[in-house]
Amino acid sequence: MNWEILGALGEIIGGLGVIFSLLYLARQISDNTSSNQSAAITDLTNQIMKITILDDAAGKLFHYGLKGLDNLTDAERLIFVQRVTAIFLVWFNAHLQHQRKLIPNEFWDTFAGDIASYFQHPGIVDTWEMIKTGFPEDYVHYVEFSSAMESRVDYLAGSY
Repeated sequence: MNWEILGALGEIIGGLGVIFSLLYLARQISDNTSSNQSAAITDLTNQIMKITILDDAAGKLFHYGLKGLDNLTDAERLIFVQRVTAIFLVWFNAHLQHQRKLIPNEFWDTFAGDIASYFQHPGIVDTWEMIKTGFPEDYVHYVEFSSAMESRVDYLAGSY
């Protein structure tokens, strides 16, 4: 065997090492992306649970607010609007994370149904009209498009 053949074999082996290193790196990036998506989904789910799991009095206030802001005192209206704003902020957070590919389409697609369900209630519609100017135009468009969907399930109808 001459030195040229040994040199060529060394280059081939070195090239294979680079290829395997790149494949390993690609796998690590994919695993990291999946881990980030899981963390984002868990965080969003926890945020939603913190906002929507209410004690009896807060649940009743929310239920009355769904029927319209006119049904509430000034203090109750403030609490209801803050809670609904928090819900829209969670959805906005999800919107941004979806744009950045941190949450998968399967999870993101559920938000449109949630929005359609909420928008069947006058209190949500009234609150959205008050707060929507505080959100970016693309998010406002998404919410208004989603709210126009016909929802087969009203998630809030059975409350109180």
